[in-house]
Amino acid sequence: MGIDDDVFDRQKRIQGWNQQKVSSARILVVGGGALGNEVVKLLLQLGASDITIVDHDAIVKANLNRCIFFTEKDAEEKALKAEVLAREAKKINANANVKAVVKMIELVDEGFFGNFDYCFGCLDNLAARMHLNAHAYGKMPFIDGGINAFNGRVQTVKAPSPCLECGFSKADYKILWKKYSCVGETLDFLDPKMPALATSACITASLQVNEFLKLLHGVGETLEGKFLFYDGLHGEFKTLTLEKKKGCAVHG
Repeated sequence: MGIDDDVFDRQKRIQGWNQQKVSSARILVVGGGALGNEVVKLLLQLGASDITIVDHDAIVKANLNRCIFFTEKDAEEKALKAEVLAREAKKINANANVKAVVKMIELVDEGFFGNFDYCFGCLDNLAARMHLNAHAYGKMPFIDGGINAFNGRVQTVKAPSPCLECGFSKADYKILWKKYSCVGETLDFLDPKMPALATSACITASLQVNEFLKLLHGVGETLEGKFLFYDGLHGEFKTLTLEKKKGCAVHG
């Protein structure tokens, strides 16, 4: 076989690269929207072959300008994000085992989280991110991403690092309190749709997957105990250090 016949030849040329580690990693992706599409695409291009996608939502037309795997037909049929992602993944890597779990992450069994080596947060819902943070902590590295217009944010949580909740503000808790004090009803105005761009999603997802590669190979400086803020309007990246919150409900 010639060097150009190996799909992964160029990345294997990186010193210390371990393709077997990439392909055998058991990966959980929570959220099948803009970030989820890009994260799954990149993982498959790298040769990841064991991916589980959790999302309960259906595709709408407003998703199409940021989600490479979704089509007009999917939106018209209100196809489920996780199922379409799992189906379309085969076009990038026919040998990959990509599974769809059509459920809110808050409703999966607690033992579910013990089945994975790495977790990607690709959510736009504060309560869901908080739940995922709590259940991933101490079980696997959790690489969380978020986007807002021209901006992106990435944080890696790996015990004993500070967790996502350690960086929550009083405003974040106020939103959660309002949401859960309304007899369990979901109020859209408390979880508004954030402005989003495909460019911000691509950059943020790339940073998330790059974190996965660094953790997997034990190289470079990860974002454990920090978060990276991307300012797309000014072309700037800022890394801020987090402190562990005393009395944090996740890790005490």
